[in-house]
Amino acid sequence: MRRIKIILPATITDLGPALGGIGLAVGLYTTIEISERSDDNLHVETEGEDAGRYSVGLRHPVVLGLMRVFQLLEKTVLGLNVRIENQIPHSAGLGVEAIYMVAGIVGANNLLGTPFNRSQILELCAQETSRPNQATAAILGGLTVAVLDNDTLIYRSLPVETFQLVIVAPDLDEYAEALRDAVPERVLLRDAAANLARVPLLLDALRSGDMYLLDQVADDRLYAPHIREHLPGFHEAVAAARRAGAKSLLLARGGILIAFAEHDHRQIAQAMQAALQNAGSTVHYWVLPIDRQGIVISVAQTG
Repeated sequence: MRRIKIILPATITDLGPALGGIGLAVGLYTTIEISERSDDNLHVETEGEDAGRYSVGLRHPVVLGLMRVFQLLEKTVLGLNVRIENQIPHSAGLGVEAIYMVAGIVGANNLLGTPFNRSQILELCAQETSRPNQATAAILGGLTVAVLDNDTLIYRSLPVETFQLVIVAPDLDEYAEALRDAVPERVLLRDAAANLARVPLLLDALRSGDMYLLDQVADDRLYAPHIREHLPGFHEAVAAARRAGAKSLLLARGGILIAFAEHDHRQIAQAMQAALQNAGSTVHYWVLPIDRQGIVISVAQTG
């Protein structure tokens, strides 16, 4: 019987003006072990962040990913043990639900002898998660851009400097409904054009490590203005980060604040946390590297 171990990084999307296709993998991980059983039972065990959040049966995203592959290949579902050790809070906007489904898809593919190749797995994960930027960044690592065009995945890996990132994530559960209602369905053409003009410069700043350029082009005129007003302490956190030494800040998906600095990363994180907490926000913070490896898979024979 086989045991598959899968390690996947957290992902950050919608970096500043780059809304949509950009994804960045960072050094915070979830580990999933999937092993065959001698009977036809399913057992799901979860540890770590949000261990009790999901059903531990057929509705868990890892299991949904597994079942989708068995369904596509018209295979009989095996008895399985699924063990999850998770470091990524669901409420932090770091792509954990998509990561779970990716793990299930990849795990099933390996249990069945890898009938899908790498490109097919990437495309299937993008389709099933409906988050091509998150799925692609988690699998490939580093900085990626990905879009689905009529279910065809178009993607590239992009060069990125070796940054140490300060990541501050307010608890999404506290204001998710307000955020959904805040983002408009229609925007001004001039604001969309301003965002688009900044994206190539943003990508070049991430490639070269130019924090001054990064700061110049970090502004997002579409998403950020409607999000900031629903994040208590946002402006105070930005000011505190700059006082502590941050050279540039980006607002990303889910209200995540990313600070770039040459040093004093921990002090910057703590200053931002204090500013947000003083305004009544519950926050997580990390100082993390960019993950360049992406998914790690190991396969072992047991019993």
